Amino acid sequence: MDFQLNEEQRILQKEIKRFLEKEIAPLVNEYEYERKPLTKEIIKKLEPFGFTRAIVPEERGGLGDLVSYFIMIEELSRVWGSLRTLISVSSLAAYTIAMRGTKEQREKFLPGLFSLDILACFALTEPNVGSDAGAVETTAERKGDHYLINGSKTMITGGSMADVVCLYATVDRSKKEKGITAFLVKKGESEFEASNIKKMGMHSSVLSELSFDDSRVPIENRLGEEGEGLRIALIGLNIGRVAVSFGAVGIAQAALDAAIRYAKKRVQFGKPIGGFQLVQEMIVDMALKVDAARLLSLRAAELLNRGAECRREASFAKLFSTEMVMDVANKAIQVHGGYGYTEEYPVERYYRDGRHLTLAEGTSEIQKLIIGRDILGISAIT
Repeated sequence: MDFQLNEEQRILQKEIKRFLEKEIAPLVNEYEYERKPLTKEIIKKLEPFGFTRAIVPEERGGLGDLVSYFIMIEELSRVWGSLRTLISVSSLAAYTIAMRGTKEQREKFLPGLFSLDILACFALTEPNVGSDAGAVETTAERKGDHYLINGSKTMITGGSMADVVCLYATVDRSKKEKGITAFLVKKGESEFEASNIKKMGMHSSVLSELSFDDSRVPIENRLGEEGEGLRIALIGLNIGRVAVSFGAVGIAQAALDAAIRYAKKRVQFGKPIGGFQLVQEMIVDMALKVDAARLLSLRAAELLNRGAECRREASFAKLFSTEMVMDVANKAIQVHGGYGYTEEYPVERYYRDGRHLTLAEGTSEIQKLIIGRDILGISAIT
């Protein structure tokens, strides 16, 4: 397997890096440290790069180039983790609609998602439902030409900003996972309430709770058939996990770059601290782990690009990369000494932002159970 980027991908990487440094990087500190939510105007700036089109197959109107998508995700995360997470979620929603939506649903939602004029989110997690996705409590009751949705969702990335919510509700709790059904809930067309949750990191990416009280959703907005919801939720799971892997690599690369810069300019005992063996040891360990995580992620990306089944490889990449970013960000703080604990330098933000990724798209513990089941053929979950 060739892990070298082709010429087109290298040009893309260089172009987006230059764009992000010029147009996006100057905004980060103001928004993050003042806890200002990202605006759709900022997100719209990314349209020319085709983020939401990249993962959608060409026959569905997309670009069908997952490796290029993940290259962009890494660069975006290196500059602004909050922006990366909103883009990733909306892109994955576009992929889900493209792959499982009707022709009418694709025509209704995809043009706006591709142009970033509208955003989408996933609403699966609930106050009592996390890793056990089959235990959804939110209900959907059929009433003629519409459904009535009742329940609440929590920890929804971009929930209050989203124009379209990919919602998962059960039409029959007695059927457990076989009753879960997917819906496309359009803001303005169906009523629901959204409130934001304060969190540790990624301050500019909203995390929301959504409440549905007899919310009317037209039957034509049902995604797939009744009972297919969990299967629909899982179709882009490996793509989501690999996106998180590259997100972790991007943040870790930023932390490594910051540590290298500081180690070269900070002078103690008459020389740059980068000249001390223990500081060098930390930086070498950081660089090694970032490179290993990137290679694991690229392998999974290439397999996804080929349409291969890569559940184990995606979970390997997600598990290693997200645990890696915590270690690398922690060492970056240590290299900076007391300054690393302050907002004067960005490494404390990298630590906070990276912590979220060990939880997203399946916790580290869930990844281990998935990998264990794949290796042993024995499930530790059910």
